[in-house]
Amino acid sequence: MKKIKGVKTAIKHTSILIILIVLALILYGITNLGPISEEATTLINNYGTPALFAISIFLDLIPQIISPIVVLVAGLIAGMNIYLAIIATILGSAIGSTIGFTIGKKYMFDAVEILTTKKSTNKLTHLTNKYGKIIVPIAAISPLPYLPVALGAMNFSKRNFIIFGLIPRAISIAAYGYLFTLL
Repeated sequence: MKKIKGVKTAIKHTSILIILIVLALILYGITNLGPISEEATTLINNYGTPALFAISIFLDLIPQIISPIVVLVAGLIAGMNIYLAIIATILGSAIGSTIGFTIGKKYMFDAVEILTTKKSTNKLTHLTNKYGKIIVPIAAISPLPYLPVALGAMNFSKRNFIIFGLIPRAISIAAYGYLFTLL
């Protein structure tokens, strides 16, 4: 019994630390929007597709205001091949989103379970999976980040995350890329 309590305490502390780190990164992203955007553009100009891929991972992994669509446009302005740019952005976004979702599901949901009642946790899970099917695709197709870490923390199902988060996000990245080239 003592060992279980120690594990719960460790999970609680780890979850709270991850929540604090995520909040700090959100605040950093909000307060340093210009420098982050400029640095991303510089990296894309210097390193091309690999930089676009890595930055896309980072932008969907760590919640912030800048979306991978913004760096895709920066890559297209820099003269990158549209197909390579779209593929790199989609793959990076999918990897970053999946890692963020997994972190939220594994650590942050445990914190939700520890900090609330089982009834409240079950209600949150039900509501997230019911209404998330409407809200997540809208967020995923917008040029704003859609916070996969929060989806994991609210126990959105993996299946729903793929169908209503990753797939619409990939389609929107491709659509924004092609629409930008038409302008």
